[in-house]
Amino acid sequence: MKLLIVNTDVLIVIKRSLLFLFMMLMLINCSRVVLEGDRENRNIRITDPYKGTVTIRFQFINNLVVIPARVNNSPELKFILDTGAGRTIITELGADQSFEIEYEENILLNGLGKGEPLSALISRGNRVFLKDIEGKEQSVVFILEGRFNISGFMGTQVNGLLGYDIFDNFIVEIDYVRERLYLHDPDYYKDEYEKRKAEDSWTYVPLTIADNKLYATAEILESDSTVKKLKLLIDSGASHTIFIYPGNEGDDIAVPFNNIYSYLGTGLNGEIFGRIGRIPQIRIAGIEINNPIVSYPDLEDIDKAVFLHGREGSIGSDILKRFDIIYNYADNGMLIRRNNYFRNKFRYNASGIELITPVLDFPYYVISEIRENSPADKAGLMKDDILIEVESQKAFTYSLNELINLFQSTEEKNISLLIQRENDYLRFNIKLENELEIVN
Repeated sequence: MKLLIVNTDVLIVIKRSLLFLFMMLMLINCSRVVLEGDRENRNIRITDPYKGTVTIRFQFINNLVVIPARVNNSPELKFILDTGAGRTIITELGADQSFEIEYEENILLNGLGKGEPLSALISRGNRVFLKDIEGKEQSVVFILEGRFNISGFMGTQVNGLLGYDIFDNFIVEIDYVRERLYLHDPDYYKDEYEKRKAEDSWTYVPLTIADNKLYATAEILESDSTVKKLKLLIDSGASHTIFIYPGNEGDDIAVPFNNIYSYLGTGLNGEIFGRIGRIPQIRIAGIEINNPIVSYPDLEDIDKAVFLHGREGSIGSDILKRFDIIYNYADNGMLIRRNNYFRNKFRYNASGIELITPVLDFPYYVISEIRENSPADKAGLMKDDILIEVESQKAFTYSLNELINLFQSTEEKNISLLIQRENDYLRFNIKLENELEIVN
């Protein structure tokens, strides 16, 4: 049967045969001339037979790549490009967004977070459209519950995650500095890829693929000079720097002496809490990345994923964005090259304030979480306080990214805030401190 997805409500309608239309499309497609190779046999391909690369300009929000796409007869939707997503997932729809999908079965989704599994339906045989790209016979997972609120933390409507199908069918190049995504036809780009692979400016990182996800081996240098080799998920759909899971090497994963207990983020199954610290170094394919922030999530918040395929943590976009990256699943690897972000300092939420935007695409900011014993907590700020002024400027003049950057400052300084708490307007001064200095 076919389902009409309207916001988060599902209406069942009778499916009519599309066999004739399908046959006509097949006849049209079979008559096309392609550049070379077997493009016509791929489920996702560039529609212009004379084009070998599609360039997509993306939005870079909170360390995440957001691109436009459509599913079946939907309006334009926004998706996070996520190497950690094994299939296309639709997490939410706006009030005026709807489309049809082919219903197959109900499933439960397990992921990070301490909450219960999410109810979802899986649909096969869908069509997914990006700029000059069409995907056929695509599997789509639609989450039926509204607990996974990506949009509120992004400040704009985000509808889901695009993952494995894109990376499996193209050589994927991401330029974080120019905010460009290049999807290369593998046959068209293979010679250029080999040329870049041979250049000294690019470093080849071997990857393993399991359950449609990418894993790399990295070395971490701890404060006592101990070096540990870990298998880490490459997760472009996570804004953090590094997650290291407890318990994978017994009790010998050392959390840095200077650490704070904090909200770390939200996974499919709910909020994730744990410790944050700073380590001297992580090495990826011999490239040394100094003084990164590392998160050590509570085991009970990640127990549904912690032992998958020997996974011992993940590398997020706060690391990945420091490189130009070319992913090539067929080569079981990726090429990385330092970019202009590489030497930027690693920062964390020094203020202790987490923000959410209840009204999407409108600069209205509400405090969703206050870290205990943080500068914001000590100053007296509370959950559900509404930001009115920041540094004597109206809060609505700031973007969400600008406020996140301000609260993540590595400098020790004061930030003045005017907030609304119910019917009262209150002023606060937050003194930012560096709580994560490395202690040998």
